[in-house]
Amino acid sequence: MKLSINTLSTTLLALLLTQGLHAKSEIKLTGRKDLVLSVESRSMVLNVGKTHLSEKGDAFYNVAANADSPFVFEQPIVPIERGADAVQEPVEEVVINYDDASVLRVVAKNFSQQVRGTLARGSQSFLQLTGGNLVPQGTSFPVSLPQAQTQTFTVTIAEINSDSYTLKLGAATQVVYINASSSGAGAIKMDP
Repeated sequence: MKLSINTLSTTLLALLLTQGLHAKSEIKLTGRKDLVLSVESRSMVLNVGKTHLSEKGDAFYNVAANADSPFVFEQPIVPIERGADAVQEPVEEVVINYDDASVLRVVAKNFSQQVRGTLARGSQSFLQLTGGNLVPQGTSFPVSLPQAQTQTFTVTIAEINSDSYTLKLGAATQVVYINASSSGAGAIKMDP
């Protein structure tokens, strides 16, 4: 008969658990909560406490006093030795120049969340923003990116159609389509 390790360990665990369930505690503190325990029960609790929690000898205190802390509060400072020929170069600030197309992609993505729809009245077309403001075709607005705080870009709304609008930055253009099914966006055409 061949027993696997899993079967053997499960059987051993079951035997140990049944022994643990039948073990009896020395302390029995059962009873109603509004009653005081008897003198015998209280003395048994005190005796068990003295047995298991009794004062330790001087050796224990010496070991406890000399134990290292598991927490490191200060890191040791280790100096880095540099050779005599090592020259420290000054750190130069890196200036990142974004091209028009990459900036326009970011602006179009963020600006499209503000656009609710289009409105056309005669030959004039407007973008309706979520706050209710109308922005006419040809409007320019400044844009700055958190990554390039020293640079400011001017984006122009070049064209507005019933289902899209075109943003322009320098030589780059980006067509943004309005999805009528999301967030109530859509196109409205009114006669003059």
